[in-house]
Amino acid sequence: MNAISNYLTDVYLDWEDSRDAFQNNVYLTHYWPIPFFGNPRTALVATVGVNPSSGEFGPKRNWAEVESIKGWKERLKQYFTDENRPPHDWFGPWCQGLALVGCSFGKGTAAHLDVSYRPTKAMLKNKTTDQREFRHMIERDVAWLFRLLPLCPKLRGLLVYGPVVRHDGSTESLAAFVRKSAPRHGFSVLPDGGLSLEGEEPRAFFLHEVASPDMGTVTERVVANLTQHRDDLRRKIHGHW
Repeated sequence: MNAISNYLTDVYLDWEDSRDAFQNNVYLTHYWPIPFFGNPRTALVATVGVNPSSGEFGPKRNWAEVESIKGWKERLKQYFTDENRPPHDWFGPWCQGLALVGCSFGKGTAAHLDVSYRPTKAMLKNKTTDQREFRHMIERDVAWLFRLLPLCPKLRGLLVYGPVVRHDGSTESLAAFVRKSAPRHGFSVLPDGGLSLEGEEPRAFFLHEVASPDMGTVTERVVANLTQHRDDLRRKIHGHW
């Protein structure tokens, strides 16, 4: 097994041990944990979200066909390349944005990572969501994001979009949450906002917040931001920085 396969085995065991931990928000009866979509081993850049949509496990998504841990691992890796199972519509804006910086989910030069591997009720739009519990969930599960980063040999950086809820129901940027969490998981935050992993094989990852004025569709916001920062991001992803 390669390192990411072993990592997924550990994720699965953690999920089995904690499936009942966040029942106010995790309401699906049948689902699989999803720490990432795509192939982190080949990705040069990763988009980062809070957690997978519960809509990913709707009947048309065909997750019921996955009957084994091996099949689950293969589904994650082949998520963007399986012609019979197109990716969730949520990835549409990112596909357009990634093209601007010379990367692609389908070609394996990009992958998507989630802070928590659990699909839940909508974090902000669903009034029944227990936001305090949601915050506890992401604070616990973010450890798996930081365990994954060192296993991605080609990864240069992270493109992070959107807010995340605090305990009191207010929000902060997901990028700020990732940076705040980093020191508890073996990373330090660099002066430019990137992440540095110390140890026998030190690594550095840039972290770009895909922030834009609160106007227009998600696609328009993502595309506007990545257009504005395209040259710098291309240099960081494909060259030396």
